[in-house]
Amino acid sequence: MKSPDHGTESGAGAFMTWGWQFALTLGLLAWSGHWMDERYETRVLFTLVGIFVGLFGGFYNLFRIVSQLPKPEKKEKKNESL
Repeated sequence: MKSPDHGTESGAGAFMTWGWQFALTLGLLAWSGHWMDERYETRVLFTLVGIFVGLFGGFYNLFRIVSQLPKPEKKEKKNESL
């Protein structure tokens, strides 16, 4: 569900979407690396490269999404003297 004020998803659905994006990025690149390892007979070289690139891509995407969220306004504390 889109929130009209800042255009991002709200609630648990947003976190699930971010988690799925991270997992799919990592999984797809790890699977691609595994496929390349089988094709070129290189043991685990491309699998590890795929995992690390997937981790970097997933964290970068997550950081990009989180940095676009609106920041909460700071409330100034008033000095209350008794």
